[in-house]
Amino acid sequence: MKISDFPAFENLNDTQIENLQSACMERWLEKDEVLIKRGEPGGDLFFLLEGELLVYVKENDREVELVRVQAPAVVGELELLTNQDRTASVRALCKSQVFALEEEKIAQRLSDGDPAALKVMLAISRVIAGRLAGMTEKFVELEGKVEPARSHELSDFRKKLFSEWTF
Repeated sequence: MKISDFPAFENLNDTQIENLQSACMERWLEKDEVLIKRGEPGGDLFFLLEGELLVYVKENDREVELVRVQAPAVVGELELLTNQDRTASVRALCKSQVFALEEEKIAQRLSDGDPAALKVMLAISRVIAGRLAGMTEKFVELEGKVEPARSHELSDFRKKLFSEWTF
């Protein structure tokens, strides 16, 4: 796969794609190589063009798998938008190709009003919105499976979750 085939670039012309690609650093990850480590400062955005990545967290010395992502995919977008530390770790499940777009480079392009950067950020926002919609569906599914005695815990969690999503 070429970076020009990536869904986040579908609304860009050839010049815009070339300019963004020149701002990216190509990186090949070996199997089990860590790309992102939970708790570290975030910001860089990664486009997975080839391979598969595991997104996970460690809790009490136990690895909890959150999701496996296959190319094409975007990782690191949440921290880019929130300026928070990394919320999960990411490692390669096989040899994988990523293009890294540094936070400073995309911030400068956004500050300059670069239409390509704006289009990419819109595409990334759509990815996040889709993930939130999926999480909402899963939440509704789980709520129907919870014992009535524990439903108050889920209800409290839902109130907290949705209040944090409100602007």
